[in-house]
Amino acid sequence: MSGLRRLLPVLAAAVLVALAACSGAPRADGPVDLSSVTLRVGDQAGIQQALLRASGALDGAPYQISWGEFPAAAPLLEALRAGALDIGVAGDAPTLNALAATQDITVVAANRSPKYGGLAIVVPANSAIKTVADLRGRTVSPTTQGSIGHYLLLRALGEAGMSGSDVKITFLQPADAVAALRSGAIDAWSTWDPYTAIAQSEQGDRVLRDASGLASGLSFLDANNKSLANASTRAAMADFVRRYNDALRWAQAHPDENNRVYTQLTQRSPSVAALVAQRSLRDPTPLSPTVVAELQQVADNYQRYGVLRGKVTVAQRVTDLSVPTS
Repeated sequence: MSGLRRLLPVLAAAVLVALAACSGAPRADGPVDLSSVTLRVGDQAGIQQALLRASGALDGAPYQISWGEFPAAAPLLEALRAGALDIGVAGDAPTLNALAATQDITVVAANRSPKYGGLAIVVPANSAIKTVADLRGRTVSPTTQGSIGHYLLLRALGEAGMSGSDVKITFLQPADAVAALRSGAIDAWSTWDPYTAIAQSEQGDRVLRDASGLASGLSFLDANNKSLANASTRAAMADFVRRYNDALRWAQAHPDENNRVYTQLTQRSPSVAALVAQRSLRDPTPLSPTVVAELQQVADNYQRYGVLRGKVTVAQRVTDLSVPTS
């Protein structure tokens, strides 16, 4: 009997090793060869490409990068869902809409903007609209459905004791929204940089309500699940997340150089580029229980507004690639 007792810990350890071998948990089988990997990365308006070029964070990366550029998060996330991208950057609201619409996407990293990335509701400089309450009965474009602009609009209306039914909402892509605001077809536009910066600097538009106190300021790196399941692509994504976070820290320490390269690569006017570079500064943020709870609150709000297609349990849809695995 005493011999059996001595064997029990050994047998238990063997069972645990066997279970681990049969599970889907990643194993340390040595370095993965990334030389044949081309990581397909989704960007919006060239902001991430400029950041990574300016910082040099991708120098020496053992894989290739293929960039896909999109005007907003919705088409980026649709490409991610379809498997045309491996990883891409999107704000909290569009990320949640994608999670509600498909099981093919996972959140793999987070960052936060203290300046909310220029997210704001803007009106023409000479508009009679002075407060959010003045939007009642007016036509507003929150850019695309389920975007951070849509979320800001609904939150701002709620703050003013109103709801989405108190305004006329029309969804427009950024280029169309610019023309509509100029022509008077819409009275206000809820959007983000670089579009807010362009509206302010080149059109003289006025910020009616910014996102302070209404939005989380969180953005995410979202990944395609099939890409995550591929060992080489997953390893490349984990390396990209590390380099991306390094680039975010670099931008904080070198704002002038970040601004210069963004201006050069995007061909934006210096005034627009300066605003975008300043307001796009972000801090890498682990996908901690606190961050997951914040994103869950946004999900619950969006479901209450009737925007999300279904319930999203955020904790079940995150895998933090910024945390090294053994």
